[in-house]
Amino acid sequence: MDVDSSMVPETDHDPVLQNHSNSQSSAAMEREQLGEQPPVDGGSLSQSQMQQQQSTAQVQQSQVVGPRLAPTYSVVNAVMEKKEDGPGPRCGHTLTAVAAVGEEGTPGYIGPRLILFGGATALEGNSAATGTPSSAGNAGIRLAGATADVHCYDVLTNKWSRITPFGEPPTPRAAHVATAVGTMVVIQGGIGPAGLSAEDLHVLDLTQQRPRWHRVVVQGPGPGPRYGHVMALVGQRYLMAIGGNDGKRPLADVWALDTAAKPYEWRKLEPEGEGPPPCMYNSFDLTLLAQTKIWCGIHFVFLGIPYKYCYLFHIAFAS
Repeated sequence: MDVDSSMVPETDHDPVLQNHSNSQSSAAMEREQLGEQPPVDGGSLSQSQMQQQQSTAQVQQSQVVGPRLAPTYSVVNAVMEKKEDGPGPRCGHTLTAVAAVGEEGTPGYIGPRLILFGGATALEGNSAATGTPSSAGNAGIRLAGATADVHCYDVLTNKWSRITPFGEPPTPRAAHVATAVGTMVVIQGGIGPAGLSAEDLHVLDLTQQRPRWHRVVVQGPGPGPRYGHVMALVGQRYLMAIGGNDGKRPLADVWALDTAAKPYEWRKLEPEGEGPPPCMYNSFDLTLLAQTKIWCGIHFVFLGIPYKYCYLFHIAFAS
C-alpha cells in the first residue's frame, strides 16, 4: 500500500468574454443567442421587447452563475413499536449506513439500514430517566451510562428496532469508531465504565436476518486502546484509523489494516508532508478521485479538541 502525499492541483478556467468592435454585429449576436428576430426596417426595439430581452438574459445567467440552493431538512417521525426500540437521547455513539442484502423482491432480501451502537445515555449530575440537567455547569459524559446496545433504523419502512445479535458483544463504550465493510460493521476502541476499551476489532455481521457478533484477532502491534479517534474504509479495502486519545494525550498517528489479507495486521503509516497536530473528536470524509486506479482523497476536517484545521490526506492504491 503506497502513500503519496503530493497533490496535483486542478485549475478552473473561467470563460473568456471577447469584445466586439462592431456594435451592430454585437447586437445581432445577442439577439441570436436570445432567440429573437432582428428589428424590421432598421427600427429600434420596443420597450416591451427590451424588457423581455433583459428578463431572458437574467434567467439564462441565473442558470449557470451563483451558488446552488442548499438542501432542505425535515424532521422524520420514525415508527417504534416499543419505547425501547428507539435509541433515545445519548452521545458518543456511532451511526453507520449498511447497504441492502440481496436483490429486492427475492427471498432473504434485507433493505438498507442505519446501525446505531453504544454511546452514553446519561450525563454527570443528570437523571438517567429524564435526561434533564441539574445544572448547566456540570454536564459531560458519565461513563457509567455507556452501553453496548444495538439499534437498527430501516430506511425503507422508517422504523426503529432494537436488535440482540448472536455472539459475544463488545463491552459498553462511547467515543469509539464504527465503519461499514460490505454488510458488516467494524467496531474499534472507545472508553467505558472500566476505562479504555481493548484494541481488538469487533465485527457485527448483518448478512443474515439475525445479526451476529464476531471478535477479530489482529496480529502484531496496532493503534492500541484509544477513544475520540476516526476510522474509515478506504478503497473498499483498507481500514484507516487516525488520531484520538490514549488516555494520556491526544494523538496524530495513522494506521491501516488490509481487510483482504489474512492474517489481519495493522500497519503504521508515515505520510509525507506536514500532517495535522494531535487531535481528538474530529471528523473526516472520503472522495474517490479516479477509476483507472483507486485513488482516495481523505479530507480531514478537524473541528474538535484542541485544534481547528482542515487537512487533505492523499493516498494512492494500485488497482
